[in-house]
Amino acid sequence: MTGRVVDAAGQPVKNATVIADNTLFYNTNVIGSTDANGKYKLDISQPRGTWNVTAKVNLKYGDYTVGIDLIPENPKLLAGTEGGVRNFTFKPKPVTSADPYGSLGHVIVTPSIDTSDIDETKIELTLTPVGKLADGSAGRVIQGRPRRTGDGALLANVMWGTYRVTATYEGQPLQISRRPRPGEDEDYAWGRSYTGPFVEGFYKTQPTLFLEVRR
Repeated sequence: MTGRVVDAAGQPVKNATVIADNTLFYNTNVIGSTDANGKYKLDISQPRGTWNVTAKVNLKYGDYTVGIDLIPENPKLLAGTEGGVRNFTFKPKPVTSADPYGSLGHVIVTPSIDTSDIDETKIELTLTPVGKLADGSAGRVIQGRPRRTGDGALLANVMWGTYRVTATYEGQPLQISRRPRPGEDEDYAWGRSYTGPFVEGFYKTQPTLFLEVRR
């Protein structure tokens, strides 16, 4: 089995991990990584059977290592007796109503305890990168509304890093602050913008940007 991993701009992705998992034999897999040209080659001739192929990239963000699943060009199983080509792209997983979480960082927004008349899904967020992001890029300005999920109002597919964030509601600016994590004594100041990084905390297993808003 051969293939190539590229980013959204078509540039090769080095050191992506490619995993071929045998569907007949439990915990039997072949693992490889991409070279400087984004190419890889795996021998899936043994044991016999079909193989499910996935790939991921690990990004270093501060003290965290975040694994990102890559998007397959063809998700079908491969027969080990035939082999084939499986290419992948390092880009955000599309957000849908069935799966609103994407594959990158999450921004979770909550109205403050004294604000009850705000529909979180109508909050307009603007995130401006400050410095390099986890993927090494300068990033871009992101604008969007959070979706309602089981984890609260969430804006998905934001590359991990530090951002300056502003929020509006029905065209009017909101005050914004970082939401303290459980057991955290720091009282974050309110203002027309908040600048800070993604952090680990609450119930999330990956760095997340937790925000509060009020009028």
